[in-house]
Amino acid sequence: MKRHRRLAWASVSHLMIDFICAWMIVNRIPGSEAWFVKMLTYNFLAFAGQLPAGIILDRLASKHNRAAGMAASTGCLLCLIALAVGTDSYTLTITAGIGNALFHVGSGAEILETYKGRAAESGIFVSTGALGIYAGSVIPVMNEIRILSGVILFVLLAYSVKLTLSEKEEVPAGRPEGQSKMRSRKIFSVSPVQETISVLCLILVVAFRSFEGSIFTFPWNSGILTGIALTGAVFLGKMLGGFASDFFGSYKTAAISLAISAILLGVSDRTDAGLAGVLLFNMTMPVTLISLYRKFPGYPGTSFGLLTFALYLGVLPVFAGVPENLYSPIAYAVLAVISLILITLGLCLPLQRKRDLLHTRNRRKLG
Repeated sequence: MKRHRRLAWASVSHLMIDFICAWMIVNRIPGSEAWFVKMLTYNFLAFAGQLPAGIILDRLASKHNRAAGMAASTGCLLCLIALAVGTDSYTLTITAGIGNALFHVGSGAEILETYKGRAAESGIFVSTGALGIYAGSVIPVMNEIRILSGVILFVLLAYSVKLTLSEKEEVPAGRPEGQSKMRSRKIFSVSPVQETISVLCLILVVAFRSFEGSIFTFPWNSGILTGIALTGAVFLGKMLGGFASDFFGSYKTAAISLAISAILLGVSDRTDAGLAGVLLFNMTMPVTLISLYRKFPGYPGTSFGLLTFALYLGVLPVFAGVPENLYSPIAYAVLAVISLILITLGLCLPLQRKRDLLHTRNRRKLG
């Protein structure tokens, strides 16, 4: 029951953290002095910064099982400070960026480790961020919003501290008291080359998804209602992708959703096709996260950090400028097909592991 409380807290907090950061960055940074540098700095800290933070977190978590909860709580505190600062200075940019990174990697790692690689819970967690980012981007600056957001985040921070302090420093069964908590750290044991190619493909899939999601522009998305509908499609896609992955398997979920998505995005100038295509396109988010975690068992922080680092790489070309011909249904369909090819390679490799599993199953049947 406690792990479900942590999942509920992380999901609600994810919405609030992304709302507060988007609300402050969108309303405070553009138009200020050196605003472009501030935007780059924030995105680097908030997304790319999760990879080094995740690596450090995994080192700490091997000795202290409260490390992930403490990182998430610290992230909330920093975002609360950034909200209190409320200026367009570098203090806001840096504090919000680091706070965002610590919250995401701490909560993400804790959910991956707690639910042992199940995709549904990770899908629930990552999905709520879309709601927060959209709300923070469209709600205007109001002092009442700032005060209410601060109160809500303070309550969430207090509850997080309570949950973290209530956790016991557990000692694994069979190990003497006082020895550090050890995790399974068996990596790339079957085929290092194929495993490396698999990881690179999964990272590229996330980068492509980040890039394509950033350039989605639809002629029918011209009002608040269509914006809400589009955000809802992203939210539902990420959440349903986790449940589908656990029920049907990662490969079937990714292959079928991306294949149909490519077709629908090719005619995404229609509202119904565009919304359905975006929903299916986002179903691979929890699939790639869980797949990376399974590649690095015992390293949930690093796995989550790799995912967000890939998101950062995908956004970089958008800052540099995107050719006009990429803002078209045909381009969206082509990018979805490329993602389909990459995720197929990423999930199917290494081939040797698949053959070994099939051989083992056949031997059991014969036995």
